[in-house]
Amino acid sequence: MKMKNINRLLVIFVFAALFVSCNEDYLDRPPLDKISSEAVAQSEGYAEAYLWEIYAFMPNGFCRTSGHNMGGYGGTSMIDQSTGIAVSKSGWIETQNVITPGKMSPTNNPYNNWKQLYQSIYKANNLIEILDAGVEFDADVAARIKAEARFVRAFQYFDLARRWGDVPLITETQSAENIEDVLVARTPVADVYAFIDTEYAAIAEILPSAKDLPDSELGRATKEACWAFNGRAQLFAKNYARAAEMSKKVMQSGAYQLADDYEALFSDHGGNKEVIWELLFNGAEKGNGIDMVGLPFTYRADWGAQINPTQEFIDEYEMKDGSKFDWDNPEHAAAPYENRDSRFSATILHHGSPFKGRDLDVLCKWDADLGKYVGVGGDAPLRTGLHTISGYYVRKFMDPTAPFGINFGEGKQSWKEMRLAEVLLNYAEAQNEIAGPDASVYDAINQVRVRAGQPELPSGLSKEEMVEKIRHEKLIELALEGHRFWDIRRWGIAKDLLHEKYWTGMMVYENEDGTFGYHKYPMDFRPKQIFLDKHYLFPIPQGEMEKNPNLAQNPGY
Repeated sequence: MKMKNINRLLVIFVFAALFVSCNEDYLDRPPLDKISSEAVAQSEGYAEAYLWEIYAFMPNGFCRTSGHNMGGYGGTSMIDQSTGIAVSKSGWIETQNVITPGKMSPTNNPYNNWKQLYQSIYKANNLIEILDAGVEFDADVAARIKAEARFVRAFQYFDLARRWGDVPLITETQSAENIEDVLVARTPVADVYAFIDTEYAAIAEILPSAKDLPDSELGRATKEACWAFNGRAQLFAKNYARAAEMSKKVMQSGAYQLADDYEALFSDHGGNKEVIWELLFNGAEKGNGIDMVGLPFTYRADWGAQINPTQEFIDEYEMKDGSKFDWDNPEHAAAPYENRDSRFSATILHHGSPFKGRDLDVLCKWDADLGKYVGVGGDAPLRTGLHTISGYYVRKFMDPTAPFGINFGEGKQSWKEMRLAEVLLNYAEAQNEIAGPDASVYDAINQVRVRAGQPELPSGLSKEEMVEKIRHEKLIELALEGHRFWDIRRWGIAKDLLHEKYWTGMMVYENEDGTFGYHKYPMDFRPKQIFLDKHYLFPIPQGEMEKNPNLAQNPGY
């Protein structure tokens, strides 16, 4: 049996019904909520059901999901909303009242997923050991299932390493009867990344190529996914040669192509030719809430409008000719939303953006009595506490087929955890670190730029200049996909970018002659962003410290 769309919600009893003989007495069947090791070893269906449980801990960057063990981070916000590129209208959102003001602590961290990561690692170790002990079904099928469990385990250790640095590296199931087996000290992060490298390399030799994967198996790991995730992990480890090598293998595989339509890529429901690994949703048993929290006020008045891009982020988008946007340029300032990088309109909703059958209206006007600009358009900033606080909304991820009143758990867009564009930029970054901006670096980054309609980079850039170009491209291409949060930390620039900062919003108003004016304002009614040296790593959760005295806390906490 081929496991269909492994990331869709399938309850265990469905598998049980498929693999238990029809004439077997019901009372003799294994409990459907607890599959025994013997049952897993005897049945391909039970083994795959257990594997699905492990896959259900893979990452999900959407806000509020249902039917998945690893939910989005920060409640109804996205992790990049604490990087200066977006904020939330709601002060109660965890990103705004904990992460942004620098209040993360061992007892208060909305981005803490330590428990879920180790739960999935335990399950993966358990399944691996069951299969190693011998099975009564096809050995090749068992080998693939085992490799996929290792695939998830390797990713979870990457997620642990990028969050906490040194972490306990546990590759066997632990027994509560042996206290020393449970109280594991932290393994140096370099050793964790070395383990990830070894695992992905071995797994890639076992798993099928994406070119041979039928549509019914979307969401299952492939050899190219192993190379891509390893390329990313080794970039974090600053093992640049290995990162470039792994990324290049994906690029040369021919298994993926850049999508023709950048905007449509993020609202589709799975199977795009650019996506290397994605988490699938069906909007029923398993769904996301990105539309519910992202739609503008007049499209979803109660829960919407939570993702508000900042003016600082807007200004990062180049002009179509590749030049920088400049408010001191009269032509740019007169029409700041025109002639920009195509990814701007695919990511941001601004005044006049066509969206779901009408143009977005965030118009403001000067109120002489109040002595300030006030919102008059239906989606204008600060018009009520339910409107955007920056003057912008997000288009990226919004499903054009979703109803205005879509609810939590009804979203069907897949979460694209790994796609070819990231691999190309990862290769460019790693290869530039090794050899400087050679032809292959230019080719990789220019593929991403040309897809967006942007001109190729000028020749003759220095290594340092190329670093800045790659970082800019990652900011724009991967915006709000969760990469910015980690990138600025591994680059060591988060403190310079974020500490003691207020972000800026925009009010658009109409002049008497029918032209538009633009008034920037500081969003100083929200806490100032604070980033200290200790924030480059997360604090070990206090509960884990109390359970395991061999865990040492990260500095500063």
